[in-house]
Amino acid sequence: MNEPLFPQYDAETISGLLSLRKPQAEALSRLDAILSAVPLSKPTEEGALETVRGLFPTCTDFERGFMSLAFALATGVGKTRLMGAFIVYLYANYGIRHFFVVAPNITIYDKLKNDLGNPDSEKYVFRGIGCFGGPPAIYTQDDYRQKRLFESEDISIFVYNIDKFNSEGAKMRSVNEVLGESFVDWLANLPDLVLVMDESHHYRAEKSAEALDLLRPVLGLELTATPMATVKSKQVKFKNVVYEYPLSAAIADGYTRTPFALTRKNLHAFNFGDEQLDRVMLEDGIHWHEHIAKRLAEYAEVTGKRRVKPFVLVVCQDTAHAEKALRIVQSEDFFGGKYRDKVIKIDSKQKKAERDANTKLLLDVERAENPVEIVIHVNVLKEGWDVNNLYTIIPLRTASSKILREQMVGRGLRLPYGTRTGDREIDAVTLTAHDKFDELIAEAQKGDSIFRAGNIIEAEDIDKEKTENTQLRLGFESDEDAAARRDCEQMGITPTEARKNFVKEFKKRAKQKAVAATQPDGEKKAAAEIAAECREELTRDEAFAEAYTSDQEVFDKFMDNEVTRIHTEVVNKYIPIPRLKMTETEPPEYGFADFSLDVSSLRHQPADTKAYAQNLTDARETFILQDAGNFEPTEEPDRLIIRRLRKRPEADYMKNAALLWKLVREAFAHYEGQYGEKGAENIFLLYQKEIEGEIFRQLMRHRTFKEGLFEERVLDERSTNLMQTYRYEERVDLYGGFSANIHSVLFDGIEKGVFSTAKFDSLPELQLARIMERRESGAEKWLRPAPQEFNIRYEYEGTSHQYQPDFVAETEDARYLIEVKAANMLEDAQVLAKKARGVEYCRVASEWAKEAKSKPWRYVLIPDTAIHGNASFEILAGQFGC
Repeated sequence: MNEPLFPQYDAETISGLLSLRKPQAEALSRLDAILSAVPLSKPTEEGALETVRGLFPTCTDFERGFMSLAFALATGVGKTRLMGAFIVYLYANYGIRHFFVVAPNITIYDKLKNDLGNPDSEKYVFRGIGCFGGPPAIYTQDDYRQKRLFESEDISIFVYNIDKFNSEGAKMRSVNEVLGESFVDWLANLPDLVLVMDESHHYRAEKSAEALDLLRPVLGLELTATPMATVKSKQVKFKNVVYEYPLSAAIADGYTRTPFALTRKNLHAFNFGDEQLDRVMLEDGIHWHEHIAKRLAEYAEVTGKRRVKPFVLVVCQDTAHAEKALRIVQSEDFFGGKYRDKVIKIDSKQKKAERDANTKLLLDVERAENPVEIVIHVNVLKEGWDVNNLYTIIPLRTASSKILREQMVGRGLRLPYGTRTGDREIDAVTLTAHDKFDELIAEAQKGDSIFRAGNIIEAEDIDKEKTENTQLRLGFESDEDAAARRDCEQMGITPTEARKNFVKEFKKRAKQKAVAATQPDGEKKAAAEIAAECREELTRDEAFAEAYTSDQEVFDKFMDNEVTRIHTEVVNKYIPIPRLKMTETEPPEYGFADFSLDVSSLRHQPADTKAYAQNLTDARETFILQDAGNFEPTEEPDRLIIRRLRKRPEADYMKNAALLWKLVREAFAHYEGQYGEKGAENIFLLYQKEIEGEIFRQLMRHRTFKEGLFEERVLDERSTNLMQTYRYEERVDLYGGFSANIHSVLFDGIEKGVFSTAKFDSLPELQLARIMERRESGAEKWLRPAPQEFNIRYEYEGTSHQYQPDFVAETEDARYLIEVKAANMLEDAQVLAKKARGVEYCRVASEWAKEAKSKPWRYVLIPDTAIHGNASFEILAGQFGC
């Protein structure tokens, strides 16, 4: 292949420019390693397979008539962006200008056309890439008849639906009057054609494989989430996989939403008839849908982000089954007919063109104004349906295999906000599992499962694991009976059993309501309103009502005062958390460092001024006109080059005019010194495109980047802390021993902590909590914050991450953000990135606190080796504060 056009666009640089995720970057790195060891050639170089196999042993056969490499990336990770990265890499480093991209259906075909060819699309993959003169030319499946396709000198990307390619094979193999050969032959004769196969498991059938083999590409790149081919009714693994990143890894690494299984307690599906089970699953699924719709609305309101409208996917066995499901959903007794006009059905017996057309309509289901909330289909929506608002999947007596289940769940794994939010429910896709619950439980125990045992809603059949919601630790006496007796005595009434029971139940309910009223998703209520609710609820019970009415006036006064006291105690128990807002004060800016043009590569010569006349009947006879005159430019030669450079958006003429003119004049001076002014003008006129291209390449090598400037300020202060749901196998006292893995232990009996229970990731974290619990430690209260407690983000390896500190603590004069790390990890790049953001958060929060007359914030990074049983929190905070 050719020399690199843009050697500065190596794999690492492209990964940064396109913000590739880790698996995408690894895939590109592996392609780079292969092509560094195996030259691109037609036919494929002998011994290439052995070389590739030596690098990546999973590749044992190219499986095609050319070198074809498969990259198996899970749904939702971003195969199209990786495809774009491959194209940029091959163009910049190997001069590849022709790419044939094949899609398995019309939906993916339309998606690829948009993502690869529409610069106005938010999913356009080439945004920010400067090595192209302009957006790469996209040629679709009808363009092979057009002359302009064959005259292009720039990068060309052909996008074809495999069905169209197969069906028009005869026409494409017919001689084209423009080419003098067929379109297929023209493609096959290109020295640099690269074949890119999206969802490549579709092209293993004999007809598709033969059609693609005719193209004789120099390289094949296969992308799929399912590296399995069907051979004689059996699923056979690809033999040419050089990189595999499974769905389980994508979920674990946070690149997708997490699948949860929804079931009903103590329900045994075999006791139900089919239609009854369908109705139960539909009703439960819609109840969850309405719950998640509310959560998404609340999240949008709190964060200011766009509102996501969720929808439900109902999967049926066949068209008759789908029709029955539709009748249930549209009936008056199904949620009062609420969803009659909010459901659409995709009939699997429709002709493919009609089915594809309806599927395209579903791509609009993300829009808030689209009324569709339920989609019923029959196993036809497997790939290419890249919606990000599918939250609930109801498989009615379907998805019996693991592969089908993964394909189905895969439709709901994309993150609506691009990254996880930290809210467990918003970051989940839920599969109703009434009739498949036992299978999912068994599957969740396997290492490669997309499910996990902890991701089962209402999974009471898993005896080993339990759940617990955090409870606020308030200063109530442990002896409730003695406390109720004293309350009665202070009210001046006799402490009978009925009166004491009334007091105990009232205080229990008042506490629950006061805590709920302080939570972000709770309904805000005043103390008097809480007291009135408790009074109304208690008096419905005959025993409580009798105790209350005997001393109503006294109890009313007690309840009002007690709710006020409880409410105050609840609020004081929390550690207020400032929420920051980041505002861009100066945008990031690209520019160029000043440099002098390297003219060593400018070797053009003026055109010969002689003219030749050839005898067409006698090739030996030639007439020569000694001086036919020089080429005369119609304008100043340097302006020819400048005009071309101005068309490059990366060059930004308005900002870099002086540098551009300097480089062009240096090029002209170089030629003028060798051939004089007329010779230089001749060269600039005849070779203007090549000269401009070389200037632009050198310009891009000297590209600079200035980070944008951002200002952070406190948006508000959340006066409460977020409750969490803990899953655990063993529950012990904070100071007790335990036998399970520490990640599976729930620690109880916490007094200084905001909440009475907590879980820890390591023994040093547990030891620090024990230190803070001591009376003499200096800590007044402490917290294990919820994932979404802080809105702090940090950058690591080109990706933005949510920061969740290990602890928050408060002393008499300060509040602390605390991180506990192994001593040998203190200089780790990710730890340092977290530290930098934590220190900045505390600085901004402290400046705000000074104005608000509140406590300052300090960041503390404590090595595990410093945490001993005799340590003091104040000493640790002072020694390791940043």
